[in-house]
Amino acid sequence: MRGKTKRLLCAAFAVICVFLIAAGAADVSARSCVSVFEGDVMYEPAFTHYEYGHGGVSDEEQTATVVVLGIPIKNVSVNVFKKTEVIPGGQSFGVRLKTCGITVAGTGSVILKDGTAEPAAAAGLKENDIIISVNGIEAISSQQFTELLKQNGENGLKIKYRRESVEYETVLYPVMDEHGEYKAGLWLKDTTAGIGTVTYIIPEDNSFGGLGHGICEADSKELLPFSSGEVFEAHITGVKRGKNGEPGELRGYFEKEPSGTLSANTESGVFGTLESCDKSKTVQIALKDRVKTGDVKILCTVDRSGVCEYDAKIIKILSYDTKEKNFIIKITDEELIKKTGGIVQGMSGSPILQDGKLIGAITHVMVNDPSRGYGIFIENMLGHKEK
Repeated sequence: MRGKTKRLLCAAFAVICVFLIAAGAADVSARSCVSVFEGDVMYEPAFTHYEYGHGGVSDEEQTATVVVLGIPIKNVSVNVFKKTEVIPGGQSFGVRLKTCGITVAGTGSVILKDGTAEPAAAAGLKENDIIISVNGIEAISSQQFTELLKQNGENGLKIKYRRESVEYETVLYPVMDEHGEYKAGLWLKDTTAGIGTVTYIIPEDNSFGGLGHGICEADSKELLPFSSGEVFEAHITGVKRGKNGEPGELRGYFEKEPSGTLSANTESGVFGTLESCDKSKTVQIALKDRVKTGDVKILCTVDRSGVCEYDAKIIKILSYDTKEKNFIIKITDEELIKKTGGIVQGMSGSPILQDGKLIGAITHVMVNDPSRGYGIFIENMLGHKEK
């Protein structure tokens, strides 16, 4: 009887060991990159450790071998971050981004003395195309395009444009309208504007990150080509509540004078420098390996009360390796749900804190359930500054 019990215990122990080993191996095999603070020891699952190359973990980036029970499993990249304290955001800001090229906002008819014409449509131009050059001259503004139209309308304009990452060429032949002026039947814009939320500010130089995602073309969803930009203090005056199938949005206005500049538009957010900021409070950041499912706090501005803290939960970690949509977050705060219905447009960039540390930001709302959305790890946003 004792022998049988002993065998059962040994079998149970073996099963537990196999389970732990499998769990550790599965955890590390799902990742191509791990992160650690300079001077710290990396998190290692049960029966797992990392073997480093030369230099330990003091270099900014290197590789390590994942070893499970003495067996090398795979190589992973190691990103080493300096321990960082940042000012948590939560305040709304306005962004005005100037693109490389001129965006086609729409095409239409030109009224002639004896009818109508659609020269832009006839040339094949469509809404959201980006005009790169006109007659070999780099396209930089709608005003410049108007001047070139006046100067060359009689002969036509050689247009190079981009549509969903593919470049095309065409010739646009303007027509003379009922008032004797050359028109292209084209509406253009060289800037785009919107409201988002600041995620963090670096106290040493007032550099900041926000949105948690890039500003993209409407159709292709590709990043708008960045030329320059400004940021403005924004005031929230109202909210369109979100509901299933219909995302809500924050409504407000910008101050007339800019409060900072933009320097980049990336997959992980927009980045720039503020002229001034409140430096009375800073928090530590937590790297992605320390982020877990469970309770979190978010900071955001949804009315005239300013930045407020609300309850939420991380319900699932999706990916440690992608640049965005790293986890799913659910709003649980009844007050915020009453005000907004959950996550609404304009809350992108809202900081997420877990155990008092900044771990990431809200990036997108789930259209069919506004109480849920996606988040990005803070190190993915800070990685822009590290490069």
